[in-house]
Amino acid sequence: MALEQIKKDIYILGLNPGHNSTAALLKNGKIIACVSEERFSRLKNNIGFPQKAMEYVLNFAGIKAEELDMVVFSGGCLSLTKPGEPYNSYIRAYKEKSFLRKTFGYLAYKYPKLMEPIIKFKHGKDSLYDDSVKDRNSKEFSEYYKVPPNQIRQMDHHEAHAMAACFNLPKDKESLIFTLDGEGDFLCATVNIFNGKTGEFKKIAETEKGSSIGYLYALVTMYLGMKPNQHEFKVMGLAPYAKKYDIDKVYPDFKDILWIDDLQWRSKFRMQYSDSFLFDKMKFQRFDNIAGALQRLTENLTVQWISNAIKKTGIKSIALGGGVFMNVKANQVISELPEVEEIFCIPSAGDESTAIGAYYYGYKKYCEENQTPLIVHPIDDLYLGPEYDEEYVKNLIKSKNLEKNYNISHFKDINSEIARLLASGEIVARCTGRSEWGARALGNRSILANPVHKDTVRVLNQTIKDRDFFMPFTPSIIEEDIDKYSINPKKIKAPYMSITFNSTEQAQKELPAAMHAYDFTIRPQIVYKSWNPDYHDLITKFKQRRKKSILAINILNAGFKFNVIPGRVEAKVDVRPSPEDSLKEIETFFKKHIPKRFKWKKEIWIKPIKKNKDNALIKYLKKITREKRLYMFKGFTEMYYLEKLGIQTLCVGPGDGNLAHVEGEYIIIKNIPKYQKLIEKVMKVELK
Repeated sequence: MALEQIKKDIYILGLNPGHNSTAALLKNGKIIACVSEERFSRLKNNIGFPQKAMEYVLNFAGIKAEELDMVVFSGGCLSLTKPGEPYNSYIRAYKEKSFLRKTFGYLAYKYPKLMEPIIKFKHGKDSLYDDSVKDRNSKEFSEYYKVPPNQIRQMDHHEAHAMAACFNLPKDKESLIFTLDGEGDFLCATVNIFNGKTGEFKKIAETEKGSSIGYLYALVTMYLGMKPNQHEFKVMGLAPYAKKYDIDKVYPDFKDILWIDDLQWRSKFRMQYSDSFLFDKMKFQRFDNIAGALQRLTENLTVQWISNAIKKTGIKSIALGGGVFMNVKANQVISELPEVEEIFCIPSAGDESTAIGAYYYGYKKYCEENQTPLIVHPIDDLYLGPEYDEEYVKNLIKSKNLEKNYNISHFKDINSEIARLLASGEIVARCTGRSEWGARALGNRSILANPVHKDTVRVLNQTIKDRDFFMPFTPSIIEEDIDKYSINPKKIKAPYMSITFNSTEQAQKELPAAMHAYDFTIRPQIVYKSWNPDYHDLITKFKQRRKKSILAINILNAGFKFNVIPGRVEAKVDVRPSPEDSLKEIETFFKKHIPKRFKWKKEIWIKPIKKNKDNALIKYLKKITREKRLYMFKGFTEMYYLEKLGIQTLCVGPGDGNLAHVEGEYIIIKNIPKYQKLIEKVMKVELK
């Protein structure tokens, strides 16, 4: 039955009220809107009912909640009306442990069999409580949004992870779906078979959460001083820097505590108590060696687990879901298995994707109960969030009187102008069309830069992104050119930045700023013309100028970082869904902080200082920054070589040759006018 033959539109709402809460809406078997609550609450990985996100997807469709045919929850939350909060339970649970909890955790690590009955008893109580929370959520939703109780369903967490893949799996054969995460509904892993012909879904194996590699990875992340459930990708990015010889010394300790038994994960003790293991076994080990050993364990065990399932079932088409499969390096190793013929990595595979699995489950149930054909459309692009038209932007400019303080230009062919700016080395922030759903910016809410210069990474980190120096950025590559830059013999589709590939020699020459600096892997966004014709056009025009790809940096899930030089004042500004919100925060910061500390003299930056330039510039900077320790040391080795290269710099570091250097202590003098122009644009003050 064709869509046009359906008399009534079918709307299914999927809700994830847990980690990174999300709402997704399906219409007649096709996703039409999906957005995470953090985009509105500005709370990273927001946990709680996604009220604003739900309001957006319903408004986008032009319907009210009572018009929904089914609502499916992929988990529970304490209350539908309680405001969300940042997901930091790991940090609270492990950093604020009482003496009793610390003792219990240590005993569970050292004597797991002795403590197991107590843990299982607690899990039984927790399970009953979780069921009561879900029942309460369903009742509250029905009463508040006027949706009949029989149209509200609750589903298993890992089933939701797995069903998020069903839209994009082959329709003519069976596929294996693997889910792997920290935990969800007391499981950490499942193996499932999906029949593309019949739509039948069957779980064939599961692993209880005690053997979770996701737990282990999160606690190692915290042990290394980073944020668990958020910065695991940094541990992954750090791993290649460790030497094989050093990893070999650490790896046996990890290998001893976690292993694969057929289609299940097994562990020496419960992984939620592996903080005791880390303090016991990893003490005095180098951070990169720990990261390297953990990443090797992750890759080896996932490969073994998936290989076992393929051998057992004979099914060679696979899909990967759950937070652990946000590990793009592990996904690459899995894809390279000879027995894997097809692979689909669920985009943004963390808990936010369970909202998509939830509405698939609801749609399938609705069709079964109403004897309606199951018409499923593949998920293509992820441009599923809010957008702002030209009229909105014009009204914003007028209402805020922005033309007084900003240079606002209109271009008939803005992509050609952006291509020109990128080719000349400028960095461009792009906001157009609908925003992306998920953890990756895919061109519509992105910072773009020229990938040919390695120094681009340093500039971006120091002035905007504040990303760790060892983390790579990502190239956006049009579909026609992907074979020039990535080694991808299986022709795996990679439009979502969800998998890495080894790079070609051409890529290493032309895209040095858009790959891992040590192992030269790339995590590309393949840009399909049919999915995003405007972004494809922009890259094509840039390519015509530079014959290169574009370096695209994800900014939606991070913050702008402005470094105002001189004076080293920094501001972290959240990037909001609307232009108005972003503008408001930027202006608020600069109005609040900059005028109090600096008196700018416009002409100093523009007019060249011909006579005794260094001393005059230092004298002036001392005056406006009130920095007494500001000198030009000709004896510095770095400065000597910079001058040999024709780069004149100013040292604004400790001001003492005997002191250690600090980050960002050299300023390239010719760049100072650029800083002044940037500050002029964002400050609502008169520069005299």
